[in-house]
Amino acid sequence: MKLRFLRQFVERWPRLSGWFGAPLVERVGRLHGEPYRCPSHPACFRARTYLVYLVLRGYTTFDCPWLFAPGQLAIIEPAAALGIDLGAKQLVDDAIDLGFSPNSARQAMHWSVSRIALRTGVFDVTVITEDRFADALQVIWFFAGHSGLERFYRCRPRYLEGAAKSWITHLHRLQVVLYYRGQVAAGPRKLMLSWKPPLLLPPQVQAVAEKWLVVRRLIDDR
Repeated sequence: MKLRFLRQFVERWPRLSGWFGAPLVERVGRLHGEPYRCPSHPACFRARTYLVYLVLRGYTTFDCPWLFAPGQLAIIEPAAALGIDLGAKQLVDDAIDLGFSPNSARQAMHWSVSRIALRTGVFDVTVITEDRFADALQVIWFFAGHSGLERFYRCRPRYLEGAAKSWITHLHRLQVVLYYRGQVAAGPRKLMLSWKPPLLLPPQVQAVAEKWLVVRRLIDDR
């Protein structure tokens, strides 16, 4: 079945450069709300395993929009089938040792390692630097302003509150693990950056809140 999907993709895109130049909607293949059996562009949607294979063999890497538009793109198992150890298991074990739950640790490490590998071609987690985190965070925010965002997610607020928030959390957990490994120097943020505008309070309420914050800071500094 996968070989048939490969042939259909190659017939449609004899050169991979042609696929990269196509509209994102076509390259992703399956849009928001579409069933798996009836994607808008089946040749691209069904060839995702082949495209992942090309990355794992070192033939290409992927651009930001394509990495975030599909939602799920796990490559841990395909990599293992090719004899490539992405280091995810050890990351998960380290995260659990630091107190993360097994499920959250697995989701965070698998997602982060997969996206970094697909974007950069870096399969060795021991060489991941702060630049990788900064780049990944930047493209997550960048995709929020993509003109075709609502073709892949219900709306921009849903994307920011759902997928984007989860991905930023995944990256934060990876950074925590690498920081305690001594692999990255920068400590992770204690608070997540918010895309929402500051809350505006009535003047009288704002005055009371500011007095409370002053007292609270004095207590916290002790």
